[in-house]
Amino acid sequence: MYVLFSGEGPSDLGLCELGLDRCEAEHFRPGPMSWFVDQLIESFQGFEFSHIESGCVGFVSKTFLTENKAPPTQKVRLPGKKKPPETQYYFENARALAIAARRKSEEINNDKVIAVLFHDSDGTASAGRGDWINKRKSILAGFAEENFEYGIAMMPKPKSEAWLLCAVKDNPYQHCQKLEDESGNDESQRPLKDQLSDVLQGNASTEQLNDMIKCHQIDVYRIDMPSFNAFKDNLRQVVKSALGLPLGD
Repeated sequence: MYVLFSGEGPSDLGLCELGLDRCEAEHFRPGPMSWFVDQLIESFQGFEFSHIESGCVGFVSKTFLTENKAPPTQKVRLPGKKKPPETQYYFENARALAIAARRKSEEINNDKVIAVLFHDSDGTASAGRGDWINKRKSILAGFAEENFEYGIAMMPKPKSEAWLLCAVKDNPYQHCQKLEDESGNDESQRPLKDQLSDVLQGNASTEQLNDMIKCHQIDVYRIDMPSFNAFKDNLRQVVKSALGLPLGD
């Protein structure tokens, strides 16, 4: 099995070195969210095997997805069902990633490729849960549009810093759902990024967070938040399906 990532920047899933808009493992610099995925896959598959450390991963950038959009769908849409521009963006990115994943599968002798599309849901606290739901549904609908069954929507509410803060705040892993009510606006009075930096005494670099996850100072298995659980359940079902394993609990 191979994992194809696509995210927004070095502080989430990571990026390609040398300014590449797509790359294989040798030029991929994983971010904290990639290590979350990697550790959870190990748990779901039932044996120790890091896809990142074994080189069974790749990455495509937002630029790549934009420049390789899927052809317009020929399906007839009913009046009033047109997607707003905001959710259409997520839908089209998922379609483009699904196509890239299918092509990668062909390159590796039709081995299974799972595709992880990361997006912060951002927004303000007043946007509410519905904003996150619609954006996440758009990603999953984009994968479905391409009949791609191995797509994962990785969408923190409101940002990945909320998931990380759950693990490092005072009373870690307790009452983390409250973090989802924070604003995703980096210009807000006390943005999540600043809160994370404060808790870690200014040492919240990508490298430091990666190290904390790899040595389980940040324990991915203990994070309990609605947006995280939705992603984790999606990933579990896809991994088990790709490997032909029973879904179980």
